[in-house]
Amino acid sequence: MYEPEVLIFPTVETLAEAAAGRIADLAEHTVGLRGDCLIALSGGSLPPRVHQMLVVPPLRDRVPWEHLSLIWADERYVPFDSPDSNYLMVRQTLLDHTPIPSDQVYPVPTFYDTPDLAASVYDRQLQALLAAHGGQIDIAVLGMGPDGHTASLFPGFPQLDAPADQLVVAVEGSPKPPPTRISLTPAALNRAATAIFLVAGADKAAKVRAALRGPYDPHQTPAQIVRPAEGHVVWMLDAAAAADL
Repeated sequence: MYEPEVLIFPTVETLAEAAAGRIADLAEHTVGLRGDCLIALSGGSLPPRVHQMLVVPPLRDRVPWEHLSLIWADERYVPFDSPDSNYLMVRQTLLDHTPIPSDQVYPVPTFYDTPDLAASVYDRQLQALLAAHGGQIDIAVLGMGPDGHTASLFPGFPQLDAPADQLVVAVEGSPKPPPTRISLTPAALNRAATAIFLVAGADKAAKVRAALRGPYDPHQTPAQIVRPAEGHVVWMLDAAAAADL
């Protein structure tokens, strides 16, 4: 039975602080068990705050940076130096401040002629990477939009029904600009050992309630589709996002 852990914090700052601590704990534990840790990162307004707390003491000194590998839950189909790039945000807020080896960082290759080709290349890369990491993403850091989307899986979009053996899809016509994206599939997100949703703001409250209390309908609330059979889901909410629970 699906029973997510739901944690509510009074402010965005206390949410970000707790999320940074949780990620550090999980990374430390996973590396201690297996020697490495694979993390999927997302864009949005909360991850930069979390990263800023991870890269300063005391958390900076606890995270086994050299043993982390990073992938992206989704990416906008823009150059790496675009202000819209999730890779650029991660580079500026995390990579530039930590000793994560560059050959353990796997950004979405947004330089191909078509997003479909980029998705195919990234899919093959992640198939091999997950095989080398026990078939799992150790930590998936996710968000949810006011429409219930997560990664770049939007309500009613066909990518929600991607084949179970496909890890990456191209997304055209995103209702949120930029319109072209690359996203992990539901099957990929459900490879997470721990999926952490970071959600803040009153504009998310209705969909938080739908995701956690409503009937299962991922075509209406795509965040519901993240229910790993062999993993754990944590929702970390600020008080405004949790107001309708």
